[in-house]
Parts: sequence; structure tokens; C-alpha cells
Amino acid sequence: MKRKHWIIAIMIGFFLFTNTDPLFAKTETIKVAFIRHTNLWLKVGNKEQQITKEGNVTGPKWSADGKWIAFKKGKELWAYNIHLKKQYRLYQGEASNYQWSPNKNTIAFQIFNDINTIDVEKLNKGFENVASGVGNYSWFPNGKEFLASSTSNLLPTGWTSVELYKIPIDAKNNPAKIQHFYTLPKQSSDFFAIQTSHFKWSANGMWIAFLATPTASWSMDNDMLCVIRTDGTNFTKLDDMILNESWFQWAPEKNYLGYIGGEGRIAIENKHLNIKILPTIKSSSYTPKGFVDWDFTWQDPSLLTVSRAKEMKWSNNPQKRSLPSLYKIDTKQNEQAKITSPKKGYGDYHPIYVTNANRLTWLRSNRKKTDLWMAKPNGEMAKIYIKQIDTVPEYYEKRDWEDVLDIYN
Repeated sequence: MKRKHWIIAIMIGFFLFTNTDPLFAKTETIKVAFIRHTNLWLKVGNKEQQITKEGNVTGPKWSADGKWIAFKKGKELWAYNIHLKKQYRLYQGEASNYQWSPNKNTIAFQIFNDINTIDVEKLNKGFENVASGVGNYSWFPNGKEFLASSTSNLLPTGWTSVELYKIPIDAKNNPAKIQHFYTLPKQSSDFFAIQTSHFKWSANGMWIAFLATPTASWSMDNDMLCVIRTDGTNFTKLDDMILNESWFQWAPEKNYLGYIGGEGRIAIENKHLNIKILPTIKSSSYTPKGFVDWDFTWQDPSLLTVSRAKEMKWSNNPQKRSLPSLYKIDTKQNEQAKITSPKKGYGDYHPIYVTNANRLTWLRSNRKKTDLWMAKPNGEMAKIYIKQIDTVPEYYEKRDWEDVLDIYN
């Protein structure tokens, strides 16, 4: 009888082993923080876990080592330690623009125009004020300093120039420790900025890309994508685009800058994927006539996946607006191919290539219901990985999916 039981157990084990879905075989390395019913959830491998229960949560962000998730609960800044399974309120007041250090468990955030930092491994020390008068900022890749921009002021003679500064993490609001980096051009017929976006470094750290943004209403239609060398030279006004920071990204390993160019707040018109190879002058466009491109992800310096829809005039009826599918672009072979075909009424958004698992993820949505899908990098074996992720509101079909999803990568 015992032998029979052993044989049955072995057969069941063999069946389960041989029927494991090969697509999800490497998902133990994937960590997803997402928002469902306005609460924070975590999925590691194939296990889901609800983290918060009070709701009103947005903007999950992974720390560099994947041990912490920062998020907003209402206006407050919180963090969750996935190993201790504990939540910590980092700042009780209104916090904004929170960013993890690239190499430490220190998070920076703004209180109005002040940069502050908190070491989440030493929460009993509270936060430290770094600098004031900041419009926007980003960590340098070394984690030791920030690149920050000022906000322009309107004078009787016109708007002042936006200034860029290097601010060490231990500045403690001491002006003597802060170094001027660059002065953006003054207001003119071909340039106008009162602040900047975040700053993004090329893979080798030689170049910085950012958006120069004008006044609020204007910035919804026309911002200027700029690049500058990390020594503060070779500033270049590259192209016009709208205010969406996920729409410009550096390629891995190379000085290739991908971006969605085109003026106008309406996302289903005049939005084209371009690639600029620094330090050359010309950009190359990869969007076919009659289409628009939105979110994209790099797989390597010659392979990208982009969310692409048919170009059309605006309609106030959402059902009459085009929905996107995913396309693979091989710039080396100069080939493009459609790799997803969502059913009628659904579109594929926000592709992310997950490097450590060699998988492609994206969000499939009908504007009301949204799921996270996963496939091989070429789109094969596509399956739902997470059901019911909150759908972000659209602004003329532009969506900020980072408000509800972050994949540790």
C-alpha cells in the first residue's frame, strides 16, 4: 500500500513539474508593486499580497536593492519593507517628487521647494534638509549629489533664466557647498522655460537629458527636450515634445536617446518615436505614416517595443478613439513587426522589458479594466500575469501608468 502511495505521489509530482508554464518559469526574480482598488499590492514570483487596506494609495516606487517600496497615502509619504513586512510613515505632511538613491536606502523628497532626505535604515533620525529654492531635481548616478533646477521668476523685464546646480547630499542648506552647473537660455522666440523635468543620464554617464518646461497651460502642448554633457558643456535643444517624462529614455549601454516627439496635448495626433545618437546632430524617426507612438521600452541598443495606435482626429467619444498594440522595432535590421493583437475594445500600453527575467510586460486595458500581461520578448506565449490593476485617468489619451505600477528592474 505504501509503495502504491509513493508511485501516485511521484506521478503527481512529475505531472506538475512537466506542466509548469514555461513563460512563468523565471518569474521568481520579478517583483511588482501595483495599485488595486486604491490599495498597494505586491507580487513576487507567483504570490500576491495586499499591503495596505485604507486605500488612497498612489505612486509605488522600488528602492535600488528591491527591499523597500515608497508610496503616497493621501498626501503623506510612506514606505514598506518587504522583508520585515512593515509600513512606515516617512513624512506626515504634504510630500512630493520622491526618489530613491541609486545605490542606498535613502529617499529624497520635496516639501514645497526644499529637498530633504531620509535614510530608511535609520528612521529614528528623521529627515534632513539638503537645499531650498528647488524647482526639480534628480540624483546623480553616484548617489552622492543632486542635479537641481531653479524655478524662473517673472520680472518687469521678463522671465529670469532657469539655473542648474550640483548639490551634495550633505549640503545642509549651506550655499557654499552648492555649485552652479549651467544657465538655460533666456526667453526667446524658440525657447521658453520656467522649470525642468527630472534629469536622466546616459548609460556611460556622459550625457544628461531633460525637458525644459514653460508655463502650465503651454507645457501641456509644447516642451523642449534638451541634452547637455555632464561637464556642463554642449547644451543642445533637441526637439519639441509634450510633458511626459516616460516618453524619453536612454538605451542600455549606448548613448542612444529614444523619445516621443511632436507638439500638441492630443496623444492620437503627431506623436512619433525618434532616436538620437549622441553626439550626432540628426534624429531618426521610426513611426510609420498614419500612426502615433506612445510608451516604449528598450531591450538592447537596437531593439525597442512601442505602444502604437492609428493616428486620427480627436473625438469626445472615447469609443471612437484608436487603441494601441505593441510593435517590435529592430533598428539594426530596419525591421518592424506587430507583436500583440488585443481583442476589440482593448489596447496595449506601457511596455516594460524586465531584464533579469528576459520577459516583456505591458498593461492591457479597455479604459475601465486593466490587467498586466507577460510574454517572451517577441510577444510569444502572451498571458495575463496580474489581474485588476487600477486604471489611471487619461488626459487627451495620455496616461501616467507609473501612478499604479512599478516593476523592480
